[in-house]
Amino acid sequence: MINPFVDVETNTRAHAHAGSVNWNEYRKKWIMITGVLATDAKSPSNLGEIYYAESDSPNPEGPWAKAKKIITHDRYSFYNPNHHPVFDQQGGKVIYFEGTYTYTFSRSEKEGPTPRYDYNNVMYRLDLGDERLKF
Repeated sequence: MINPFVDVETNTRAHAHAGSVNWNEYRKKWIMITGVLATDAKSPSNLGEIYYAESDSPNPEGPWAKAKKIITHDRYSFYNPNHHPVFDQQGGKVIYFEGTYTYTFSRSEKEGPTPRYDYNNVMYRLDLGDERLKF
């Protein structure tokens, strides 16, 4: 999945690395939860920045013009995020997605793995009614 989009906070281009796309009844749009691969050393993590995007297109392919960073995993990796529509609540207003949380693809040499949590899947809850997601 290589879809360029603009980070609405930094106004910089990023490329989706891996993620999932699903129709969201609450937003009446296709939504994407995706990670990005860091392209420079300034990124907090090599493979741990997670973005939310939505498309006005009637097609799930996008385009995905803008996206908002929703999670950062400082000095850690969180990859292959996957939205699970079966867990959606309140007509899609609240969604759930998970991904693999690991030290494996981290650029951090100073800190080791999180005790008891290295290489696990972690589930997140996201409220699409949150004002911070309107862009």
